[in-house]
Amino acid sequence: MSDKKKSPKKSGVESDKGVVLFKDNIKKHAKEEKDTTETEDQSTESKQASEYMIKLVLIGDSAVGKTSIRNNYLGLGFEKEHMTTLGADFAATTKTVDDYQIKYQIWDLAGQPMFKNVRPRFFKGCFGALAVFDITRKETFHNLTNWIQELYQFSGRGVVPVIILSNKMDLGDHAVSVEEAQEFIEELNKNTTEHKVENFFLETSAKTGQNIDEAFRILGEYIVERYSSDND
Repeated sequence: MSDKKKSPKKSGVESDKGVVLFKDNIKKHAKEEKDTTETEDQSTESKQASEYMIKLVLIGDSAVGKTSIRNNYLGLGFEKEHMTTLGADFAATTKTVDDYQIKYQIWDLAGQPMFKNVRPRFFKGCFGALAVFDITRKETFHNLTNWIQELYQFSGRGVVPVIILSNKMDLGDHAVSVEEAQEFIEELNKNTTEHKVENFFLETSAKTGQNIDEAFRILGEYIVERYSSDND
């Protein structure tokens, strides 16, 4: 009798058919299933908590390629000629950036001086900007300072991160060197350090797609990480 009780096969823990689930094992299995479900629920909650919506503005002089950059990012392709943006144009898209689901609200602001009085309303509430200049037109580079000041003034958040885009890199006759652009971003970063804001620089081409996705990724990731850990 005693030997039979000690035999695993006779106790019902195992059989020739494999493991047999008795009452205690069923309870254990049910608990494991519940734990797994709770983990999945927590994972879903975590995923939902990692969904963000950020408003960005595309700024810069007229015809620097802002609309083409936006269209390229949205997968709409490149148009050699398109209608001039009147005031502002809006588009939205959701992208996965690392572990984040980011819904980008992209406001493409008109660069003509005639629209300066209506632009403030479109800046309001933005978390950052893509400041674009045309590599073949030096004045568009010099005007970035005015655009960034306008951004700070009307964003409603004060100093916000900017990624400078040296656009139309596919063209020849570059009027602005990479060194000049890098010096500009270094100086900008010195001025925004006290606000704990970092700015970035990339060479882009809306025609070839060079660094377009990367620009939105870098800025979106930085904004999410900065504001999700910011207690202010």
